[in-house]
Amino acid sequence: MQAFVIYIQNHEDSEKHSDRCVRSIIETESHLDVEKFPAITPENMWKVNYTWPLRKKITCPKTGLLLSAYKTYDNDKRIAAAQSHYMLWRKCVTLNQPIMILEHDAIFTRKFDLSVLEWFPDNGAISINDPIGATFSAKEYDRKLHNGINEVPWLTGNDVPQGLPGHSAYIIYPEAAREVMQLQEDIGWWPNDAIMCRQLCPWIRAYKPYFTKCQGIKSTTSKE
Repeated sequence: MQAFVIYIQNHEDSEKHSDRCVRSIIETESHLDVEKFPAITPENMWKVNYTWPLRKKITCPKTGLLLSAYKTYDNDKRIAAAQSHYMLWRKCVTLNQPIMILEHDAIFTRKFDLSVLEWFPDNGAISINDPIGATFSAKEYDRKLHNGINEVPWLTGNDVPQGLPGHSAYIIYPEAAREVMQLQEDIGWWPNDAIMCRQLCPWIRAYKPYFTKCQGIKSTTSKE
């Protein structure tokens, strides 16, 4: 399987940790053909119809979902991050095969084997990342998952987008990539980890025991 590690060029921490991610794939002898993918940044991002709130909360008029502003110091960086994932979704469609998308903070903790996907439908997206250190309510998220392929658990009311435990490491199939790209166009752009939610993308899943975890590094979108 082709894997892509998103990293920020000429950013010391991003380059260092993305290299560590690549090394962990080699060291665990995971069945992946890995390539580093230069992130979209505020310097080369394109203009989009970004409808996620920049402050407070709103109810999305097109979905009825309650959207809450992210804690971020630079919304352009969050939009650029969404565009990085969008570019890889497009690559997935072009390649017409499932791919693995990794952010620079992911690290493999054990060998990834494609046999994991034997019981997974030929569509959708599946997280392989430990929620601890990757998302809010991580312990509750972990507690609700059993070994194997899981539906994404409800952690809040069903009017709040419920997605994967972060987007540090997940596999996506072409039809799913095509669907989520269309969603960005239909309802306006949201952060990548919000648009791919259970309410709008019922095909998202989470796998346990996990293959990756976050390295615990400083966020490039929510912290200075």
